[in-house]
Amino acid sequence: MNEDEGKMSFNYAREKRRFDKEWERLQEEYTALGMDEAAIDRMKEFDWRWFCSRWVYAHHNQHLPDEGDFPEDRGLLIRRYRKLVTEFEEPKFSGRYAWLYEIEDEKLYRRLDMLPGKDIELLTLIIEEGYRQADVARMWECSRNSVSKRWNKIKKVLTGG
Repeated sequence: MNEDEGKMSFNYAREKRRFDKEWERLQEEYTALGMDEAAIDRMKEFDWRWFCSRWVYAHHNQHLPDEGDFPEDRGLLIRRYRKLVTEFEEPKFSGRYAWLYEIEDEKLYRRLDMLPGKDIELLTLIIEEGYRQADVARMWECSRNSVSKRWNKIKKVLTGG
């Protein structure tokens, strides 16, 4: 096993022993400092949940070797991934609407994508560029109420309401 593969491995028994040993030490230290036992228990519970989430993550993920590290005897899954290896260049978005391409929530992105251009412009002016609704109304030569209605309609679309 190379060093990178070792980063993803998680020996539950070994890590659980480390966790227990560390918490024995911490419990003694916290008690000596006069910390309330209930507070210590809450901290241990938090750490235990973190420990469990790390185990679940490690248990459900596997290291994918770099492009040149696909030995034929590694099994069907690895051979299949070798066929899927490709290189992507990270696109560099710029301009006023670049914030749209940084949206990671797929549902939100789809809802934004459905909005007409004028609504995207309003979002950009208010959220990205910091204009107030009154400023936008002056720029668009319309009433503030008109901008406010459009803003509320956008909020309903984005929240699914």
